[in-house]
Amino acid sequence: MGISIKFRRGDATEHLTFAGAEGEITVQENTGVPWDLRVHDGLGGEGYRLSSDTSEAILENKTLDDSEFTGTISDDSGNLIATVTAGVLVFESGAMTLNAPTIVDQTETVPIEQMVARIARKNQMILGD
Repeated sequence: MGISIKFRRGDATEHLTFAGAEGEITVQENTGVPWDLRVHDGLGGEGYRLSSDTSEAILENKTLDDSEFTGTISDDSGNLIATVTAGVLVFESGAMTLNAPTIVDQTETVPIEQMVARIARKNQMILGD
């Protein structure tokens, strides 16, 4: 077995006022989600956050290349409507679009446009238009 290393840790509020040493790594414990790492520069402040792969993060000044996105679509009651199986974000001047996503709709993989049309028809029948 190798050597064990333990880092200082605290929650997000504690990190706001913690001035770590230059190059120091600390662990930010999060409520209900995995931890994040923070790397400090010795200048005070909360350090630079390195998010875990399952925690939510805000992307600032980052470049995404060939990123695929997957996830689920649910209604307001939490009922699963569909599962997104592919999609690529396309960035243009002042715009961001999801290019060519597909959705698993009742076990059949379909383009998202087809799913949206099906939902529109269903809503039209419900509203009696």
